Amino acid sequence: MTMENINVTVLYGSETGTAQDTAEEIWINAKRNGLVCSVMAMDDYNIERLSSERVIIFVASTTGQGDPPSNMRKFWRFLLRKSHPQSLLQNVKYAVLGLGDSSYEKYNFAAKKLNKRLVQLGAQEMIKIALADDQHDLGIDAVIEPWIKKIWTVISNILNIPLKSGPLLNQVIERFNVSIIQPNQLTIERENNITKDIYRDELELNNNLKLATVIDNTRITSSDHFQDVRLIKFTIENVDYQPGDIVYLKPKNSSKQVSDFFNLLRENNCSVTSETLLSISSKEIKPPYCFQRPLTLQQVVEQYWDLNYKPRRSTMQILALISDNKLEKDKLTEFSTAIGQDELYNYVNKPRRNIVEVLRDFPNTIGKLNERNLFEVMAPIKPRAFSIASSSKSTPHEIHLLVAVVKYKTKLMEPRLGLCSNWLASLKKGEKLVCSLQSGTFIFDGTKPMILVGPGTGIAPFRSILLEREATGVNLKDVLLFFGCRNQKKDFHCKQDFERLMKNNNLRFFCAFSRDQEDKIYVQHLIREQGKVCWNLLLNGGKIYLSGNSKNMPKCVRDEFVKIAKKFGNFNDLDAENFVKNLEKCGRYQTETWG
Repeated sequence: MTMENINVTVLYGSETGTAQDTAEEIWINAKRNGLVCSVMAMDDYNIERLSSERVIIFVASTTGQGDPPSNMRKFWRFLLRKSHPQSLLQNVKYAVLGLGDSSYEKYNFAAKKLNKRLVQLGAQEMIKIALADDQHDLGIDAVIEPWIKKIWTVISNILNIPLKSGPLLNQVIERFNVSIIQPNQLTIERENNITKDIYRDELELNNNLKLATVIDNTRITSSDHFQDVRLIKFTIENVDYQPGDIVYLKPKNSSKQVSDFFNLLRENNCSVTSETLLSISSKEIKPPYCFQRPLTLQQVVEQYWDLNYKPRRSTMQILALISDNKLEKDKLTEFSTAIGQDELYNYVNKPRRNIVEVLRDFPNTIGKLNERNLFEVMAPIKPRAFSIASSSKSTPHEIHLLVAVVKYKTKLMEPRLGLCSNWLASLKKGEKLVCSLQSGTFIFDGTKPMILVGPGTGIAPFRSILLEREATGVNLKDVLLFFGCRNQKKDFHCKQDFERLMKNNNLRFFCAFSRDQEDKIYVQHLIREQGKVCWNLLLNGGKIYLSGNSKNMPKCVRDEFVKIAKKFGNFNDLDAENFVKNLEKCGRYQTETWG
């Protein structure tokens, strides 16, 4: 038996596309080892083939409260059927790679549950489940790179087949068939079909996609405050959503970023230009729908590639293979080795150096880029998720987003700008964009008391649920809302809404203005002051909902609730901790955090 006789199926579940990118990395590595390999989302897979597969690799990310991502849910429901015999997958050998963020309570939960269920159905684990952590200094690469390298040795040993070595090991494996279309090859009809927004065509085929129109984009922090926070309002026809739902959207690169990118290509004699018209397809990897028609490189650069992308080890490996300049090739090769990861971290991750800035440091290599290998060097823009900050009952046909515009300094001369937040801040009234709506992290229960903790833009989902309850005439006397910001007069988000809810609906609202006095006051300090009230609500079935930055706040707030349980429940340390753990386990302590 040879490696060519073995078909490896790689299935991914991903909300933002990171698991798909990782699955495609596995595909590239499989091709280098001479394997036949297919890649697809779990829900696109023909489930009837599952029990007859020989080798399957799963890549799974986690959403919400440990839930599987949307393109994995149908597959997961199939696995959970009670009618399955325990021997269903006895002939299947598998491996699971989880992608997660350890700042979340249910870290890599979907991958862990998947791994457990596969074992229950008799599948044979080839290698221990790997759990990649976005919080690691090297990001998910710290786990992914050595795991991908090891998996082929494991498969070789288990199936008793030799690993292939040869010219493919030193070649760029191209996922897409990319070719330049000469202008005279296009009919007038096809030429007119090259519209500005590459995602607009998919609206008619995908009911989850919506066309949103900007109706207001207002800065709600004071002009002298360091942070620009926007309340952005969109109108969407026939939109229906629930409090806690989220919006996914794909941003575009700024005109300056796009111009800088093409200037860089031109200065280094790259063969392609912004007007280059491309045909893009693939037989082994499902391409995005927007590739079904010709695209100019201008469209690809502006709307598909992420010019803020921080290159990973695999990117450096591809550039090393492309380069023929010894000095540059040696440096890129070093960045792609295990021993060079600390240096790669100091070069890319620490200063947040993006792909365009990296390319600028390797000018001789840029000249070797063409329409094909650019698609391997560049990374696609990932959808960004935002909690909806409005209520469909309060403002029908509208969605509001609360967006903090990301801008900060590193040792690099140019300030770092968040791609999506700066793009959203730049949108003008009347501009249109494609987005999708999905169920979010929070499962609100209006029949129970609620303790809401949302500092900064974490207040967004709570504005949604409170406006919803206001619109339906609900009294909010059993709701505690804890909000935190720096200054009462500078970044008190949506102040009028919450003051109105206090006055008209009996909302109990507590604000921590951390910089308005010498001693900093945070939301956990106000929770401590209201400890007895919180405890009484919890005794009456109350639920805690926390939203905000994952750095320090979630742990500080959780510690405070453990102290409240200890003080007012007369628990010892262990019992107080177990009380809060039980709240989390049964959905009475829900969190939505981000890095």
